[in-house]
Amino acid sequence: MNMKMKRGRLSSSIIAILLIAVLAGCGNGGSGEGNGTASGGNENGEAGAPKSATLTFWHHYSTASPEEKTLNEVLIPKFEAEHPGIKVNAVAFPWDQLHKKIQIGGSAGELPDVARLDIIWVPEFQDAGLLVPLDEQFADFDEVVGQFLEGPVSTAKVGDHYYALPLNTNTKVLFWNKDLFAKAGLTEAPATTDQFFSALGKLKAANPDGWGYGEPALQGWNILPWLWSNGADVLSPQYDSATGYLNAPETANILKRLREAYKQGELAGFEQGNVPVTEGHANGTYAMMAEGPWAFAQFQSQFPDFQTAVAPFPGGETGSVQVLGGGDIGIFSQKHKQESWEFVKFMTSEFAQKEMAKAGQIPVNLQAIEDEEIRKIEYFAPFLEQLKTAKARPPIPEWPQIDRILSDTMSSIFMTDRDIQAELDAAAKSIDALLAK
Repeated sequence: MNMKMKRGRLSSSIIAILLIAVLAGCGNGGSGEGNGTASGGNENGEAGAPKSATLTFWHHYSTASPEEKTLNEVLIPKFEAEHPGIKVNAVAFPWDQLHKKIQIGGSAGELPDVARLDIIWVPEFQDAGLLVPLDEQFADFDEVVGQFLEGPVSTAKVGDHYYALPLNTNTKVLFWNKDLFAKAGLTEAPATTDQFFSALGKLKAANPDGWGYGEPALQGWNILPWLWSNGADVLSPQYDSATGYLNAPETANILKRLREAYKQGELAGFEQGNVPVTEGHANGTYAMMAEGPWAFAQFQSQFPDFQTAVAPFPGGETGSVQVLGGGDIGIFSQKHKQESWEFVKFMTSEFAQKEMAKAGQIPVNLQAIEDEEIRKIEYFAPFLEQLKTAKARPPIPEWPQIDRILSDTMSSIFMTDRDIQAELDAAAKSIDALLAK
């Protein structure tokens, strides 16, 4: 970045960990017109006379999570109190549905004013011309962006401009149920891939009505850590080919082991009707799962008596490599740009970031990270450690389409007895054709 970053007096140990991780990520309605009058800002982001507006905010905070409760009961009321005349209509969607909703809305001209975006969506929506370039539109952008860690800021940059602000950063670690492990004669979480598969059989034998591991989906977010940790990948380092990578022997080998465990009833969670994984981990259905820091907040809220344990994701040939996640917040509105910008700034402010941190979101605001109350959240520590080796999904506009091909291929592999290598060869060919367009 060319701009000067205002870092404040941040703990060097915490910022070093976060910067290492997030720099890897450089290179998850309605029309927004509301019922008010036009924006109070002009094309240069200069505020005009205060005018009323109702902003539509689309997001993918789970309706069962503390994050959405914090959004609706703490953040939005405070924002509206501080900004008389501006109302916020927050609409929740599941992660994948929100992505489709914005895609369809872009074609139909029905978009929100503001949306919470998975970091992998920013290049796609920028490429489609849907996002407002913040650094071009708002005169105080440089001042605002100096409040954040540089790595997360980079996830919102496409080409020479910034199309969002960072909202949070994250990754996943292994959660394991000590009671279920003890029943199976196990005392420690599996440190390696081999130990993981060995533990699955013992856990299933000790808990026949449950599963050793819960995986809620078969998308890149779920599958990539298994591939990366075991010497496999989806694309070349240049992101220009899947052949020789997705269909490499290393990919087929780890998928064969995972499918065998699924067929033996040792892992579940991604089929319709399965017990939701986080809830299932708390009630003894799944002995292990890989999840983010928000799971702790959900346990505290819904299962206060449950005590889980965490460990690094099982390491394979290339170590313990999890996926780098996080969210950005972007503006789609053409009518309420300035009001939308005020809301975006509020959601990334120290206050909002601290409140969301209490709900399980790792903040990117420097002052929020440094806050004494936030630094006392002990369960952030294992995620900060896992972030050291976390990798970002390919930062290319085609990734959402590639992810769908990957998910469909994984479903075919797990749900049928089709030849794994043939399925991977076909998927690699489809992805190569997509990249060649």
